[in-house]
Amino acid sequence: MRNNRKIILALLTATTLLVPVTHADDKKDKNTVKDTAVKPAEIKWLTFDEGLAKAIEQKKPIVIDFYTNWCGWCKKMDATTFHDPAVIEYFSKAFIGIRVNGEGSSSLATYEGEKMTERQLTQTFAVRGFPTYWFLDSEGKKIGPAPGYKPAGDFLTLLRYVSENHYKTMSYENYMKQGAGKG
Repeated sequence: MRNNRKIILALLTATTLLVPVTHADDKKDKNTVKDTAVKPAEIKWLTFDEGLAKAIEQKKPIVIDFYTNWCGWCKKMDATTFHDPAVIEYFSKAFIGIRVNGEGSSSLATYEGEKMTERQLTQTFAVRGFPTYWFLDSEGKKIGPAPGYKPAGDFLTLLRYVSENHYKTMSYENYMKQGAGKG
């Protein structure tokens, strides 16, 4: 009798594993038109030299993310803002992303004709805290920094301010006062 129970239990387990699993997507109308636009799953970060070359080629402004491995706010930025779908989509369309470890000692950048380490590049950009984001135009000329953690909505507003060239005609504070950051 016990052997029969074991056999029945084994058969039930085996048949359960063989039953096809249906997903919610399988039940949708097959004639529904799906969004075929491929959206990036994450921000593509490049080294300084790669990013600068790509920005010049694609005529896109640059965001440099200066971070450290120990920085809690940097980790929060990675886990939240940089994984927000709206941030990823806008950033990927409008910017070239460069990531620089503020304490890195690898030789990675040629800036203003000088080869330097990540740490030296961080000093050249006068980064005082982490995270700090430096915006550069498509030729690599400095626009300005934005220090500290930024929630997704605030970061999107900052991205629009730079990518739409508002920094050329007004301060960020005036941009925000005019409500132009909404949207």
